[in-house]
Amino acid sequence: MVKNMNLKMFSAKKVILMTALLATMTFCGQRAGAQVVVVDSVIDQITATIADGNADSLATFLNKRVELSLPNFTAISSRDQAQMILRKFFMLHQPDSFAVAGENQYPGGFFVVGTLHSSDHRYRVSFLTKQQLSQQSVYQISIEE
Repeated sequence: MVKNMNLKMFSAKKVILMTALLATMTFCGQRAGAQVVVVDSVIDQITATIADGNADSLATFLNKRVELSLPNFTAISSRDQAQMILRKFFMLHQPDSFAVAGENQYPGGFFVVGTLHSSDHRYRVSFLTKQQLSQQSVYQISIEE
C-alpha cells in the first residue's frame, strides 16, 4: 500500500511539474512573440520617420552615441548632434519615399537596408539597432549615394 501511495504521489508531482513547465513555455512563447511585434513596430516607426524626413522623430530612436556616415561626412556624434545633421540632410534632400530592401536580425538587434528617393537623388540607407534596456536603439546610420 505504501508503494502504491508513493507511486501516486510521484505521478501527481510529475503532472504538476509538467503542467508548470508547459505553462512557463507557453507564457515565454507568447511573450517572445509579443516582443517581436514590438520590435517590428519600432523598425516600422524608424523607417517611417526616414521616409518622412523627420529628424526630430528619428532622434527619439537614436542611441546616446551614433555613428553617422553620410555623403562627404562621417562621424560619431551625440544624439543631439546627429539630429541636427540629419535635419540638415533631410532639408537639403527632401525625401519622397523610403523602401526597405532587406532586414536581418542578429543577437540583440537588427540591420535594415533600403532605398531613399529624394527630390534630387536616390540613396542607399542602412541602419543598425541594438537592444538598450527595453527598447531597440539606432546606433549606426549610413546614407550613401
